[in-house]
Amino acid sequence: MQKLIQGIHRFQDMVFAPRQDFFRKLAEGQAPQALFITCSDSRIETAMLTQTDPGELFICRNAGNIVPPHSNETGAMTASIEFAIGALKIPHIVICGHTECGAMKGAMNREGLTKLPHVREWLGYSQGAVDIVEAL
Repeated sequence: MQKLIQGIHRFQDMVFAPRQDFFRKLAEGQAPQALFITCSDSRIETAMLTQTDPGELFICRNAGNIVPPHSNETGAMTASIEFAIGALKIPHIVICGHTECGAMKGAMNREGLTKLPHVREWLGYSQGAVDIVEAL
């Protein structure tokens, strides 16, 4: 935890302080170039991968970068996508997967997830893709 606190202090001193005007402008609103859907895996660092600044991407993260099918039930992904497209008018959508994804490994073996029932259910949204891979 100490590393996180030190990082916040470094950000305040070394990043925020010299770019206060930039961050003040961001506080007034956003106009991202793309909706970027990626995995919640801690190894995925969207700004590093895309070399973007705050405000350039609207980012949604979840286990396996899954977009569930449309339904009348409200969920975080559905609400975020609706906001990105309906309110922010974001013109592009990027779905970014990665190698050695634990979620996709779990999707390929959902029987092994009995102690993680919510993960197992979430990964069920990828069953169609799993069926295609298994048929190959």
